[in-house]
Amino acid sequence: MKLILCFFMLFTLSGCFGGREINDLEIVVGIGVDKDENTGNILLTAQIVREEENGNTEKNGGGENGAFWNVTSTGNSIFDAVRQITHKTGNRLFISHNQAVIYGEDIASEGLEKYIDFFLRAHEMRPTALILVAEDRASDVLETKPKTEKFPAANIEKLVESYVFTSQLYKVNMKDFASRLMSTTTAPVAPLVSVLQDNGNKDIYVSGLAVFNKGKMVGKLNQAEVRGLLWVLGKVKSGVIQVCSPNEQGSAVLEILEAESKVTPKLRDGKIVMHIKIKEESSLSEQTTTENLATDPAFEKMQKASEEIIRQEILAAFDKSKELNADIFGFGEMLHKKYSNEWKALKDNWDDLYPSVELKIDVEAKIIKTDLLKKPAWQSEGGK
Repeated sequence: MKLILCFFMLFTLSGCFGGREINDLEIVVGIGVDKDENTGNILLTAQIVREEENGNTEKNGGGENGAFWNVTSTGNSIFDAVRQITHKTGNRLFISHNQAVIYGEDIASEGLEKYIDFFLRAHEMRPTALILVAEDRASDVLETKPKTEKFPAANIEKLVESYVFTSQLYKVNMKDFASRLMSTTTAPVAPLVSVLQDNGNKDIYVSGLAVFNKGKMVGKLNQAEVRGLLWVLGKVKSGVIQVCSPNEQGSAVLEILEAESKVTPKLRDGKIVMHIKIKEESSLSEQTTTENLATDPAFEKMQKASEEIIRQEILAAFDKSKELNADIFGFGEMLHKKYSNEWKALKDNWDDLYPSVELKIDVEAKIIKTDLLKKPAWQSEGGK
């Protein structure tokens, strides 16, 4: 045991870090990529950990005496801008701890192919780092100081996780985005973030998903449309569905407990039909009516209402994808796998064929419990 401990101390207490002295490195936790408004070149923002200050700063500090330093540089390429930053820091950037790369909307609209290549090639870059799009400037997002985290980049990662938990967002990392980007049919997507100002305070808000076609941002999905996409992809894990109570005197709030999806492509009489089967289970978590909802007839009505909401969310996402002519669902890849021979005649015209795809949606929603209460917490006048 002592021998093992000695070996452990030998490696962990050594003076180098991956072959480079740690004192010669600037640890990056977030990166923003914008267009420089004056030159049109790349404006790179790197959020750097201020190691020497962390022990003496408040939790949400920034600026000269804070826990982080946002340093910017311009260049003709991402790599050029990264190297230019060393003229300000005096040290090279270490990006193995980078948690997010945020692109400004101007960069995303121009096309991400030439602005993502560096991050996919860099051997220090984690493929699990998040990729996001700012509705305005990426640098503004990285300047927003969080209330509960030291670093804005870490706060963004936490925020994305919370939206994923409520099934209002699709978490996209570098590997996921690159996979869709290299697909001949499947359209990439990335979370949209923006800065909101309220009484002088700035907060980060996740407003939906940016949709790409041929590498260029072509539109956005709102949160309802995002969940419609997630139903089909089988990525709904939790969340809330609110339906009218059977007597229409209030509402019932259902918590999604579990959901699964199955998509089966069909070629029939020259038509492309995607059969989508959704199974969802929920619990009655709240009600705003005095009606007793813990009955079979009430359950049946609420389940049908849930099924219709799920169906409409899927249709909303599909209609938006047709409007943008972007196969965000990956239907083309599914067709390719099932009909490999027929796909040869379809693949070159997929952009023209996609808007003609038909959906057949079958939703089965089931309420399996009412939590701790069997009846409402209050009754109407005259009730027993």
